[in-house]
Amino acid sequence: MVDKALLDQVYRYVDENGESFVDTLRSFCRQPSISSEGVGIREMVGLLKNEMERIGVAATVHETSGNPIVTGVIRGRTDRTLLFYNHYDVQPPYPIEKWDSPPFAAEVRDGRVWARGASDNKGNILSRLKAVESFLKVTGELPITVKFLFDGEEEIGSPSLLPFVQSHAELLQADGCIWEEGAWKDRPDQPLIVLGNKGLLSFALKVRTANVDFHSSYAQIYENACWRLLWAITSMKGPDEKVLIDGFYDNIPPVTEQEEELIAKVPVFDEQERLRHFQMKRFVLGLSGKGLIRRHLTEPSCNVNGLSGGYAGEGVKTSVPCEASGKMDFRLVPNQKPMDIYRKVRRHLDKNGFSDVEMSPPAFASEPSQPPLDSDIVKTIQKASRQFYREEAVLKTRGTGGTPSWVVTNYLHIPMAGTGLGTAIARAHGHNEHVVIGEYLDCIKFMATILNDF
Repeated sequence: MVDKALLDQVYRYVDENGESFVDTLRSFCRQPSISSEGVGIREMVGLLKNEMERIGVAATVHETSGNPIVTGVIRGRTDRTLLFYNHYDVQPPYPIEKWDSPPFAAEVRDGRVWARGASDNKGNILSRLKAVESFLKVTGELPITVKFLFDGEEEIGSPSLLPFVQSHAELLQADGCIWEEGAWKDRPDQPLIVLGNKGLLSFALKVRTANVDFHSSYAQIYENACWRLLWAITSMKGPDEKVLIDGFYDNIPPVTEQEEELIAKVPVFDEQERLRHFQMKRFVLGLSGKGLIRRHLTEPSCNVNGLSGGYAGEGVKTSVPCEASGKMDFRLVPNQKPMDIYRKVRRHLDKNGFSDVEMSPPAFASEPSQPPLDSDIVKTIQKASRQFYREEAVLKTRGTGGTPSWVVTNYLHIPMAGTGLGTAIARAHGHNEHVVIGEYLDCIKFMATILNDF
């Protein structure tokens, strides 16, 4: 165990090198790495590998059928091992015109770095690597062995991750794993611990009613593709938010008493501030307080990502569209399997007269995960939160994102917990994504505290 005085030296090293650490973050964010478009992936891999090796981490680039996976190992004073998972790919930056500065310029304004990937997930990558660097510079060694697993396809469903994990299980074995989470917390000075994640199923819908758009004077007798698609989608969920697909809720386990106790401890965020910040009128079903928190954590979802068809430009074009398309996603809770839900959607459409509505193969299919609630890694993060932030961490028993933590919990069987950098208003996946510089440097210290305490 490293004593407090030595850990204080690590903190001071972070403060003294803060400007350099921000420069590294900006260099990472300036490099696009858009997995959905194949943009900048190889360049980002090279940047990441070079930084790891500069710090002293033995880095390996593993080729896959998709984007490379990067792993790293650095031996510590003991064999006790902590695995960090992060992803180096990012979402596309569109619509670019909504950004206040170019999405890959990584400009510094108002004490923040503004860039695609700043919060999700490059700031989190560097909070871990810089914690290792700071420890090594001050003490010459780590108290534990640390492994890194960097995914290049998280934003497109991590299709290469499971085969890689299955064939490299020994390389990745650890006593605990810290996932990428952090961007959904409400306060920067109060860490969030996320146990597991919801599953995710995503696919596209398409309907074609003719080989050409018609004059709208035929709207009484020719089928409209936009209406067909709208009716098909609205058949899946009612205004009460209940999903109407047969068997959708089958086998979902009830929330346990222990989970209910933990949910009750999750602080209610400032709802009026959240509504004001995002210019929203209300939350779904008019919910507020604990009911809002509970629904977010425990309920699955049926969501429309977007719709297109016909003419929606300037001026008037009176037509009957012949094609319409849309994209949907479902957030899934324990015991819901993505391919099972996919088949149930197909049966629902056929049963309700929408056999003409095509479904693409799943673009994203990720299982739910539910790790232990009281593992050593959870206790370590809780202790580190009290030690560094002087706050009790917020423990969420079910993550709301669709990240593939199930690969670690269901196949490597490593106790896992998510914590890290970012807040719910950091605009991850949106325009003007950013990281507050002070929070980034604090997260490096927090990660160093976890390394020490684990």
